Amino acid sequence: MRSSRAFTLIEVLVALAIFAVVAASVLTASARSLQIASRLEDKTLAMWIADNRLTELQLRETPPSTGKDKGELDYGGRRWEWQSEVEGTSDPVLRRVTLWVAPRPTRGAGVGKLEDRASVRLVGFIGSTP
Repeated sequence: MRSSRAFTLIEVLVALAIFAVVAASVLTASARSLQIASRLEDKTLAMWIADNRLTELQLRETPPSTGKDKGELDYGGRRWEWQSEVEGTSDPVLRRVTLWVAPRPTRGAGVGKLEDRASVRLVGFIGSTP
């Protein structure tokens, strides 16, 4: 008689359990990686919007007056909200500009202050004539 060597049921179950644990770990790591990539994309687009807005304010013929301003725009295939606040500084020639940019919330999503849900906050300065 020839003795045949085969896997027992216990060995197959142990191998399947190990495979299941490894597969679950890989799927969890992949999902986390996709979430991080999505957040990085949001931050990158929001920073571009804030930087563009600051550049627009710096290139104006007349410097912006102090106060708050807000708006919406389409960028990168999505709808974004921005808010700017222009403040005076101790130097009468400089004005401080703070910009917040956030993706526009969808219906039913948490709608709060833009400053609280902003993906990016950018602070810059604008020179003005005294």
